[in-house]
Amino acid sequence: MLKVGVLLSGCGFNDGSEVYEAVLTILALEKAGATVQAMAPDIEQAVVVNHYSGEEERREVRNMLVESARIVRGQIISTREVSSHSLDALVVIGGWGAVKNLCSYFVDGAQARINPDAERLITELHALGKPIGAMCTGPILVALALRDKNISVTVGQDAATSENLAALGATHAPTNVDEIHVDSANKIVSTAAFMLAHTPAEAEPAISALVARVVGFARDIQAAMPAGGTGNTVPGVTPHVH
Repeated sequence: MLKVGVLLSGCGFNDGSEVYEAVLTILALEKAGATVQAMAPDIEQAVVVNHYSGEEERREVRNMLVESARIVRGQIISTREVSSHSLDALVVIGGWGAVKNLCSYFVDGAQARINPDAERLITELHALGKPIGAMCTGPILVALALRDKNISVTVGQDAATSENLAALGATHAPTNVDEIHVDSANKIVSTAAFMLAHTPAEAEPAISALVARVVGFARDIQAAMPAGGTGNTVPGVTPHVH
């Protein structure tokens, strides 16, 4: 059975993961027969936002792993405990937490710093030729981790983000809410999700399509492995070449 990591950044779109995106992704993965491994860094969030008022709570401190655990009923581990060799694929959930907590893009733009464990997992999975899915703001994190690797992603139709992605050596592909973008050479699948969607019903078709393509890539890799293979190397795959 495939094991797919789901990278979270808190609970709630203003300061963590977009909950609808997380739930729709996990549902699609389980329907596809994959085992889900939820994960988040065990560190403090960069900010805490009151999701009722929309105001930042400057005196409050929350832990990213603890908050992310709310989404998955406590079934989660720290990114520090996760080896890229133990995963067949990774999906990065969006929400502002992906660009506030997992990296500093919200403040620093193309000069952003990235969480070391998030960077490690993304770069190692890419080097192993394993598929990565990313939605909403998640593709920005992937582009930061894979600077100058000639990847292509989508965040929908945001012009400013497109320019920043170009500064990172990535290509942005404009898409609509019901579309996904597939970078076949790098096995990266992305979709705008709630960068364009207003409801779960609007976001679901593309999220489900993203999951289907990521799982498809992972199954193709498994099928290509020689008998007794570990899944840690992929014969015939050159993941950095478009």
